[in-house]
Amino acid sequence: MPVGAGGFVADYVPFYFAPRSPMMYSIFKKNVDTYSGSDRELVYLRTTVETLIDQGLQPVFTDRNAALQVCRFTCDLAVVDTMIDWPLMGERIWKNTETDHDRVERRMAECLVHGKVPWSAFVEIAVCSQQTVDRVRLADGLVDRTPVSVRPAWYF
Repeated sequence: MPVGAGGFVADYVPFYFAPRSPMMYSIFKKNVDTYSGSDRELVYLRTTVETLIDQGLQPVFTDRNAALQVCRFTCDLAVVDTMIDWPLMGERIWKNTETDHDRVERRMAECLVHGKVPWSAFVEIAVCSQQTVDRVRLADGLVDRTPVSVRPAWYF
């Protein structure tokens, strides 16, 4: 990791900037050998950059999939808006095209936090269905303090 606390990408907690990520799509298409469940069983743990900073954390930002050698990294909030393809983050379909060959990897831009993120940094838990809300509430008493929202549009 060329900025932030150093180390390796695997030392960081990753956050995507938009729902319906390429990784979730791979899960939806059953292309992840190590996960046999449905994407609809997954939950989103949502935070904000401001909340992370208020918690004393130093986010690292990437312009695409952090595992790629061409990836750019920064901790400088002043340049993040020029690095992230914000219009692409809002697209429902983000596959590569003949004229734009790296849409998928740019859609995988990340906010990375070294080590761990305290539960107090999460501002929302988003799930696909009311059934999942009930399961989440049973799983952890901390959920009582974190809003749980049903957001089926965030799923495939």
